[in-house]
Amino acid sequence: MTVRIALVRAQLAPIDSRRALLDSYRRESLCRLASPVESAESDVEVLGIAYALRWAELAPGEPSVETDDGESPAEGR
Repeated sequence: MTVRIALVRAQLAPIDSRRALLDSYRRESLCRLASPVESAESDVEVLGIAYALRWAELAPGEPSVETDDGESPAEGR
């Protein structure tokens, strides 16, 4: 996992529900749309991956997602 994805995921860690995560993603999307500066494609990918991983972590009753290092993201907390 890249450092940039890990940084975004660390910021998303306090979010404890899918509804709150969705609200956060919507706000993030609106900020990107309102920004006069074009976001690099890689920036959008980093955010998308980080949000997708957190979404999977918050899935009730689902097995946890593993990172590239073989650890569950929840184990790192």
